[in-house]
Amino acid sequence: MQLETADNEGNAGAIYRRKQWMNISLNKHNYQDGWIHIDVVPTIRRSATTRERIMLNNRVRFGNMKRVNRAVWALTVILMMVLGLVLAGCSGSSDGADGKEESTYSKIVAIAKKGRSLADVKDELKDAGFSSSDYEVKSDTDKMVLRASNWVVQSVEDGDKPVINVRKASDIAQEEEAKKVAEEKKAAEEAAAKKAAEEAAAKKAAEEEAARKAAEEQAAAQAEAQRQAEEAARQAQQQQQAQQNVHYANCSEVRAAGAAPLYQGQPGYNGKLDRDHDGVACE
Repeated sequence: MQLETADNEGNAGAIYRRKQWMNISLNKHNYQDGWIHIDVVPTIRRSATTRERIMLNNRVRFGNMKRVNRAVWALTVILMMVLGLVLAGCSGSSDGADGKEESTYSKIVAIAKKGRSLADVKDELKDAGFSSSDYEVKSDTDKMVLRASNWVVQSVEDGDKPVINVRKASDIAQEEEAKKVAEEKKAAEEAAAKKAAEEAAAKKAAEEEAARKAAEEQAAAQAEAQRQAEEAARQAQQQQQAQQNVHYANCSEVRAAGAAPLYQGQPGYNGKLDRDHDGVACE
């Protein structure tokens, strides 16, 4: 705390012994700029004509209005948060029943999974704190479920109470066996069809190969026949040309050439040499 003194002329001095001073005024005008101004006078000079007025500057900051405002604002925020938590707790308690039902359904769904034995599911539900009155068990054929070990879980439906749908294990086994037989039959049929298709394709390929070879042979035969025909025509042409080039004046030349007798069509045959016109000359 710092003290300042002032007389009528405004002179300032220091206060060393506070017990020797007395407060002479303390009112609302003494609060300025966050400070508390206390006017005091010395006790031994209280009646003096010239009084020294002393201003006591107390630096205690509880008079700072900014800090007071901050404290009030923080307190208001805390109160609003507490009020919100209280209201949330009330609304949560009002909706507690729905939350419990949803939680119960979710827990039962997590335990009663498809394909599990009903006996195992019941045991686990019992360990989880559920009783038989918390859920229902319904068979696919509306049969009465007596032995839980003979039934298998299929699904869980939501409602007033969760409903666990089950099927008899023997029915599932028969259905799976029939499905297996049908799949095996289908596989055998597909294999037979595939084999028949492969055989048909092989047969068709063989027939096409045989037809191709026959066509090639036929083409070769036709080419050979054409070649032979061309060769025969060439030889006939050569023979004709030879006939036209060979000429005998009489049978003596024919005999001298060793060509007698001459038959019609042979080179050198001439109707003049064939006296009886029987196709043989120079007999």
